[in-house]
Amino acid sequence: MAGIYKLNIQESEADLKQLLREQKVAFAKERVQLLYLLKTSQAKTVQQAAKMLGRNRVTVQQWLQCYRQGGRLSTVETQ
Repeated sequence: MAGIYKLNIQESEADLKQLLREQKVAFAKERVQLLYLLKTSQAKTVQQAAKMLGRNRVTVQQWLQCYRQGGRLSTVETQ
């Protein structure tokens, strides 16, 4: 099915919620929020998540690619 993301988010919902509270800069908070939306199934597709965040789908896919490669939130950086 097109649009469904395949990503194993390592952090728990509680961990992501805590990380959201700890973020001090907007770009980092957005990326954690993306993972939270996907983890909690508030967004079922990358397209939905992008719309919720007010970002382009391609941008969100790039963020997820960075996450896939690093597997940790600390490696999710601005491009």
